[in-house]
Amino acid sequence: MEPLRVLFLWHMHQPFYKNLYTGEYLLPWVLLHGTKDYLDMLLLTSRFDRIKQNFNFVPSLIVQLLDYARGEAKDLYLEIFRKRAELLDLNEKIFILKNFFNSNWDNMIRPFSRYFELLRKRGFYYPKDKISVIADQFTQEEIRDIQILFFLSWIDPIFFEEYEELKFLKKKGRFFSEEDKTILEDAQRKIIERILPTCKKLHEDGKIELTTSPFYHPIIPLLIDTDVAKESMPEIVLPKKRFSHPEDAYAQIRKAKEMFFETFGFSPKGMWPPEGSVSDKACQIYAEEGVEYLLTDEDILFRTKKLDIIRNPLGREIYLEILYKPYIYENNGKRLFLIFRDKVLSDLISFHYSKLDPKEAVLDFMRRLREIKRCTDGKVKNPCVLIAMDGENAWEFYKNDGRDFLMYLYEAISKETFVSSVTISDYLRYVRDFEALTHVFPGSWINHNFKIWIGHQEDNLAWYLLGETRDFLESKDPNRDNKKAWESLYIAEGSDWNWWYGEEHASENDEVFDFLFRENLSNVYRFLNHEPPEELNIPILLEEREIRPKYEPTSFIYPNIDGYVTNYFEWIGSGYFEPQGSGVAMHNSYGLLKSIYYGFNNDSLFIRLDIEKDFLEDEKDLMFEISLMGSTTTVLSYEAKSEKIEGPFQAKIKFREIMEAEIPRNYLGSESKIFLWCTLKINGVPHDRIPKKGYLCVRVPDEKFEAEMWYI
Repeated sequence: MEPLRVLFLWHMHQPFYKNLYTGEYLLPWVLLHGTKDYLDMLLLTSRFDRIKQNFNFVPSLIVQLLDYARGEAKDLYLEIFRKRAELLDLNEKIFILKNFFNSNWDNMIRPFSRYFELLRKRGFYYPKDKISVIADQFTQEEIRDIQILFFLSWIDPIFFEEYEELKFLKKKGRFFSEEDKTILEDAQRKIIERILPTCKKLHEDGKIELTTSPFYHPIIPLLIDTDVAKESMPEIVLPKKRFSHPEDAYAQIRKAKEMFFETFGFSPKGMWPPEGSVSDKACQIYAEEGVEYLLTDEDILFRTKKLDIIRNPLGREIYLEILYKPYIYENNGKRLFLIFRDKVLSDLISFHYSKLDPKEAVLDFMRRLREIKRCTDGKVKNPCVLIAMDGENAWEFYKNDGRDFLMYLYEAISKETFVSSVTISDYLRYVRDFEALTHVFPGSWINHNFKIWIGHQEDNLAWYLLGETRDFLESKDPNRDNKKAWESLYIAEGSDWNWWYGEEHASENDEVFDFLFRENLSNVYRFLNHEPPEELNIPILLEEREIRPKYEPTSFIYPNIDGYVTNYFEWIGSGYFEPQGSGVAMHNSYGLLKSIYYGFNNDSLFIRLDIEKDFLEDEKDLMFEISLMGSTTTVLSYEAKSEKIEGPFQAKIKFREIMEAEIPRNYLGSESKIFLWCTLKINGVPHDRIPKKGYLCVRVPDEKFEAEMWYI
């Protein structure tokens, strides 16, 4: 029997952090991921003869890697790192204490005992208005150790074995010298210098295939025409000014191919469309530009075929012969291959397997591949499974930066005969049985639509400002002679800015992203020798924004209010929300409030808060505040130590492992919608809030709710 072909695609992308006008990098994530997540992934692949993989490098990342490799990156974080500890002023020390613990506390800080000791001294959760007082308590030696340990924690463990200087620094562990900074920075550059040459060498050896994406990672269908969002979201509120510039889509794709050829010496055969976003017009433009294949999400395929989207593993079996094969897309005389990723398997690696023992995770993964092979035998010729995911951000949530998991995974695949790991082009050359598509449903890998990037008040304002700036640029430079002005516009077209606008995602760096987006637009005016309009000085981010839950309630619930998850089923059917940000490029510091569940029955509103207790030093000093806003705002407070509840009405609240609350529904009045947020205080000082900004929108069920949900 033919083996099941597994196509791994690791998507390597970082936003463009460089301000083109000043030349300054405002965030360090290209450098940090450069020493932690690119070269080691390539080197691990090279260790296994039977493993072949696919790596997608976005051109805007390549440009930044080259800056760091040449030592030309003017990085704010590096400048503060290089400054002698005794010369740092108070504001710089505060910056270090706020930002130089942005590593995964469990997997990246705890392994360095001195680093964890200094994190504890700063405080896992500290009152922000007391940070200057905290800074005064740190010695020069401690600040210098933080400067070095932050960057040391962002180096993959594999390099502590390979580089003697890194082994020396890790063994030293504390009381570093200023000279140690030079040792560390030299090692960083050595690692980053190897990334792109290693890519090229492994591609030439046939071990990997290299692909790319449009230059600054824009949502190509929306660049072509923002009205395309209506097809997947008919009720969407679009920006007041339509954005439709297919010529920019062509430019982003052409620029990407040129940069790729300049870097690697050959043209890419395929592309990962940013965020897996496709449409008919987008596919046609990709094909016109010589792109032979695109990769996107399974939900796009199911919607294209007008099939219900089924997550139940049993129900998915009816789709096996649809999903696990390639397609030829042909429309308007343009043609390319489309392969659709397995969302479940990709997301298991991205978000879930990090919580398991790596051997158990690999056993589960291989079990799933065997089941796919069993179900496709005799039904699909030359079946393939596409695993396409972010190749950078998942690994900080794994022990040992994911190395153990990947080693076990590659070993397991290498030993089996029923499965084979191959490059995409090799697979497409081998296959002869393609199904034809003449239409593709427009959407992305998230919910098969474009909601992340358009429709929210913030998103729509960003699109409006982008359109206004582009019109101004076109009027002043129709021949595109001002390269830097156009480059600034293309940067502003990237998907990353709108990722953080809207209700879906939040991070510690939201304000920096907002600033960078507006700076990119302002730079268009500056490069044209014009003063940027005043509206670009005004933040787009809204503090008071409406946040929707990840899941709405689907049934009435009857939990026991005892502060424990009494049984798995008591919160089944509840609404659910968790702060987003981690694992999607921006590194949130740990939050005390991990998630919130809520639900109703005929008599009560129930609220559950899950708490991050690993870094909570004293549970007795906790106070929870539950705020409910309808026609009026009500605040309930609960002291963990005394179990005292204060508020305008009776409620039941308990905190043990989790916090659970029951609020009588009659106190909600006749509201059909209320806004909810919860605050956690320690010694009377607010330390965390869920959601971080704005209010969680809670729809109050009516008397028909349970009956309606029964039939869904």
